[in-house]
Amino acid sequence: MGFIAGPVQITLGGSLLLAGVRTTGTINIPGATIGMHVLVTPQTDLGSGAICGGYVSSSGTVTAWIMGIISVTPASTVLNVTVWS
Repeated sequence: MGFIAGPVQITLGGSLLLAGVRTTGTINIPGATIGMHVLVTPQTDLGSGAICGGYVSSSGTVTAWIMGIISVTPASTVLNVTVWS
């Protein structure tokens, strides 16, 4: 493995998400480049109807998200974000 960073943390959730709507946040991760792998894992259960993920959105920046697959209010939770190549 070449580059690896994390896990770093971001807190998201706590507000109503309609089906198909995401809440997002960005994290500064120096060395991250578009196309790298991103793993996002919640520290607590998001509950039924919500999923999370992330991607390198620009050089040194990762966007993490929580999305409602149904209308849901996921609990505010800390997401662990790891990036690697």
